[in-house]
Order: sequence, then C-alpha cells, then structure tokens
Amino acid sequence: MVLARCCRPIPGDPIVGIIRKGQGLVVHTHDCKTISKLRGEREGWIDVEWQPEGERLFEVGIRVIAENRRGVLARVAAEISANNSDIMNVNLDDDRNMYSVLQFTLQVTDRQHLARIMRSLRRLPEVVRIQRARES
Repeated sequence: MVLARCCRPIPGDPIVGIIRKGQGLVVHTHDCKTISKLRGEREGWIDVEWQPEGERLFEVGIRVIAENRRGVLARVAAEISANNSDIMNVNLDDDRNMYSVLQFTLQVTDRQHLARIMRSLRRLPEVVRIQRARES
C-alpha cells in the first residue's frame, strides 16, 4: 500500500484505494483531484479504511497566508512545534506585499492532530488564512 503524494491522506480522511499497474494499491482521499479524472473507470477501485496505527506519523501540507511582519515565520513555526508536530519542509513566498505565503510539510498522527494545529495557528494575529495544501 502506498499513500498518494498528490493528496497526502491521513487517518480520519475518507479514502479510496486504486490498484495501479506497477504501483500496487495506492490510497487517495475521496475528493482527490487526481482520481476525480478516473471516476468513470471503476475497475481497480477498492473500498479501504484506516486501521488503528498507534503513533505513526504522516506527512501533510498546509498553506498559511500571514501578514508580512518581522518574526512571523518564527511564531508560526513555534506554534507548530508547541502542538507536537515536526516541520519537514517549509517554503516562503514573500513578494514584498502585505502578505507572505508559508507552505509547510508537517508530520501529524491523524486528522484531529492537524485540526488542533490549524486552530492554534488561526489564533495568531498575523495569520490571515490557513488551509490544507494539495499537490494536485
């Protein structure tokens, strides 16, 4: 089983499995744009569900739009860390406007863990918008 990189499913997400030649079973979120193109081809689709995994970590992307202020990256990173998540990657798009776009790849245990992180980030005064990022 492989978790699709386009939608990065995490426990708690509604999921679907697709058997792909050369890849085996690939698991996507049910609303993944990649599989929406394959809706007519139901061959190879399998009903799947999450098994209790314990404390396994899953990578997920988030996109944060924040006011372009000194120290905003440090405050956002500190809040993520305070919520027991590691940052695997960060990209900053600072076009010298009022806002910066911060894109993070985080490690979370499940959808509830991600929700706690996002709620915590929304409370920061500099954060204007936050959403889960999808590659597709």
